[in-house]
Amino acid sequence: MAAKVKNSEGVKLLINEVAKAVGVSPKELIGYYEWKANLKKLKTKKISKKEALEFLKSQEGKRKISEEEAVRIYYEAKEEVRRWREIERKLKKLGLE
Repeated sequence: MAAKVKNSEGVKLLINEVAKAVGVSPKELIGYYEWKANLKKLKTKKISKKEALEFLKSQEGKRKISEEEAVRIYYEAKEEVRRWREIERKLKKLGLE
């Protein structure tokens, strides 16, 4: 039987306690679950190589980004994914994932 959440204080407490157990902030924990949900959406969306190339060609000239900016974004994303994987590992260790 599912219970209705009438008071968000209980939810906040749960998030805070799980975040504390994992060693992250509540904001980071919520960010992790948002990333996980988006990752699931990406995995279910299928796109062929031809469609991907067509999309990339359609974007030529629309977006200007320097190579330095692209490299910076790549390394930021790589670090963020590393952090999410670390949180995932800790949640699994606690039996919460």
